[in-house]
Amino acid sequence: MSDISDFHPDDCCAIPPESDWRLTRRSLLGGLAASVGVATFARRAAPAAPLPAAFQRYGLSVHPRSEWGADLVPKTAMNVEKDVRLLLVHHTVTSNQYAATAVPKILRGIHSYHTGKVKGWPDIAYSFFVDKYGEVWEGRTGSLQAAVEGSATGGNQGFSRLCCLLGDFGTVTPPKAMVDSLVKLLATLADIHGVATAPGSIATFTSRGSNRWAAGTTVRVPTISGHRACSQTTCPGDAAFVLLPTAIPTKVTALRATAR
Repeated sequence: MSDISDFHPDDCCAIPPESDWRLTRRSLLGGLAASVGVATFARRAAPAAPLPAAFQRYGLSVHPRSEWGADLVPKTAMNVEKDVRLLLVHHTVTSNQYAATAVPKILRGIHSYHTGKVKGWPDIAYSFFVDKYGEVWEGRTGSLQAAVEGSATGGNQGFSRLCCLLGDFGTVTPPKAMVDSLVKLLATLADIHGVATAPGSIATFTSRGSNRWAAGTTVRVPTISGHRACSQTTCPGDAAFVLLPTAIPTKVTALRATAR
């Protein structure tokens, strides 16, 4: 888990120092069985709906919200973004040392922090998560069906879908399985929203306000960008950010070409 040494207030910071957790360390650890139990119950009692056709083109597999947070209802209504122009990559700044079976518990912890007194967001911030095993998870409620507006530290200018890497990639390079699934996810979202992904592709929009771009500012950023392009933050970490200008857009564009 994160500790004070890896807590960065300017990042999205999925889980803060233990002293700030809404749940105690004991309750979080004890909640592992409950969290996994919720996911298991959701799968048995209410089988997930088939993955929308748009998400099936590249062989992408997505764990729906029901597998980790079926009981976590958004605190307020959320809007749908009708004009998606860019895809933003984040990281959670949490430990890279986790088992595949622990992911539902981690997502519930992130949800608790994002909707708690520190952030106060209506739901978990991101559209989707990608874990180090290459598994993709639906984040914010309804993200498989629509471009539900996300939340982000520093402000969210809109016009985007938020894809978050589960872990800390300040100095650690995202593993191949994670990158491969991120590429499939970005290609899928780019297809859905008609976003150009070739290296050098630029999105232009009028900021709705952030700590980097004041409301009304004309912003020009790559169509596949890190969080730091839109807010004052180090997110998604230097080791992930270095892949975004060329390596990942090249892979995404090549993958999309195979489906034409």
